[in-house]
Formats: sequence, structure tokens, C-alpha cells
Amino acid sequence: MLTALSLACESTPDLAATMRLQIPALAWHMTGAGVWQRTFHLHGQGIRVRVEADRGGLQFSFRTGTDEELLRDLLIATFRNGEQVGAMALTGHPALRALRRHHQGMILLAGSPFETLVLAVLAQARPAAAVRKVFPRLAAECGGLTPRRLSELPLPRLAQLVRPLGEVKASRLHATAAILTRRGATAFDRPIGGSDSHALNYLLPSLPGVGTHTAAIVMAIVNDVPDTVPIDQHLMRVAYRLGLTDHDGGLTKPGSRRVAADLLAYGPDVARAHPLIQHVAYDTCTASTPDCRRCFLAESCRYAARTRVMPGPVRV
Repeated sequence: MLTALSLACESTPDLAATMRLQIPALAWHMTGAGVWQRTFHLHGQGIRVRVEADRGGLQFSFRTGTDEELLRDLLIATFRNGEQVGAMALTGHPALRALRRHHQGMILLAGSPFETLVLAVLAQARPAAAVRKVFPRLAAECGGLTPRRLSELPLPRLAQLVRPLGEVKASRLHATAAILTRRGATAFDRPIGGSDSHALNYLLPSLPGVGTHTAAIVMAIVNDVPDTVPIDQHLMRVAYRLGLTDHDGGLTKPGSRRVAADLLAYGPDVARAHPLIQHVAYDTCTASTPDCRRCFLAESCRYAARTRVMPGPVRV
């Protein structure tokens, strides 16, 4: 039986941005104009879900039976009950207000702890399109990604599945899954889901292939109100040029902590919105040739003001 689910949003959802500006948007992939799809594995059963947007919100369709209520709850949690960037407290600086206006229809997705960790490792230095292909194959092979199921997958088969993203990730994920299986599910899920600082500083970085940046990404995506910001050279560059921080040094631990503290001074929603700032770095605010004339943040950017670049028309 085909089941439909509607999720109301305050404004028309920007589903394209929702799926584009986060680590491959929890592996949803486009199947048609404005239609996205992924398979959720509940109790080992794969259930394919389609989502599209209309003026009133998001429309989901799927075929399920006894797990319908569980799947509904999972979808609502994934899309944060329809909360959009336009409703976030991005204030205190003109650039943050411009980010909120420009991406007002976007939804910052949430993910389960282990799936998010696997995606974050797979996405390290790899294009989103490749991750979107590998992740569903891996999840299907395991019948759903859990530490135990991934640890039970033979390492040669895991290496074959993740080869497009780098075979070294297979051994790291396999070792991580084995560690978490021995510790037990709740020993991982509770501190990650509970925004425990111990998880950020010790638990996650102790896992193979997980550095401080990947750990911060996992915490930011899993938690509703994260208390950290994933800092890389791209986010640091844009934050400095915009005037959100005065630290323009190298990507050191002290420098990262300083930038994170400066951003969090504007409120916890800035941490959740870090993908919006990073996208500016990839799109217009590149290291060597920033395209200020095309950037919608130029009017609120101190770098653009200093270079006296007049922005062109900005669509918000």
C-alpha cells in the first residue's frame, strides 16, 4: 500500500539547497525534477522513500506495513519537523542575516549517530556525487548500517564497495564498527545524541579515521543545538573575510578554537548553519580569486568593502 506523509513548512521548502549543501544530504539522491529518494532500512527491511516540495511543505511517499509509524517518526526527525533556515536565530551580523534570507527555505537535516559517522568518513575529500552512489550500496549490503552489521561484512567486500572513495576507508570503517560493537550501541549513541563534550573531544577522535573536524561535523548534524563548529580552512577564510572573526592564521588547533568561539558568540544556530558558510567558500569566496561581484554576501562583507567591489544584482 502506498502511504503519503505531509510535513508542513512555514515557507516553500528549498529542497535543492537542502540536498546540496550538507554532507551528501544524508545520501538522498535525485530521481527526477525536484524529486529525491533514499532507502531506509528498518529491522533489515529496505523501504524506499520519495520526497518532493510544494508551497505547503514536503510530501513523502513510501510503501510500508508494520513499520509505518516508525518510518514516519524517522522522516520527521530527519527533516527536523520542517524547521527552516528562515526561522533560525542568525542575527547579530549583517552577513548572518543575509545568509538567513538567501537560504530561508532550506532545512538543515539531522541524522542518526552511526549513519552520520559513516557518511562523514566516506565524504572526506571526496565529491558528493560519488558518496551518493556508494552509501546506498553499502547500506543495502548490510541490510541497514549498524556497527554490528558493518563489522560482520567481510573486509574485502567492504573494500570493494567503498573503492571509489578510497579503499583505506574500508579498513577504518571496519575497525570503527568492531570497536563500537564491542562497546555496545548505547555507549556510542547516547553521548553523540546527547551533545556530550566528551564525545566530541575524546570518543569520536579515538576512532580510526576520525579527526577533530569530522567529529565536529558528526556532532553538528546529529544534535539539534550543537555547541561546536566544524572548522576547516574554507570556513575560516570566509568567516574572516566577512568579519565574523578576526583570526586569519593557519588551521591550527588554537586557531580553530578561536574561530569556533567567535562564531558561537553569535549563538548556537551559527554552528548548525556552518554548511551555508562553507558553500560560499566553494561557490564564490575562493582562496585566490573571490568573485565578489556574484556573491550575495558582498554588501555585508568587509573584504568586498575593502576591495571596493560593487556587487551585481543579488537574488534572495
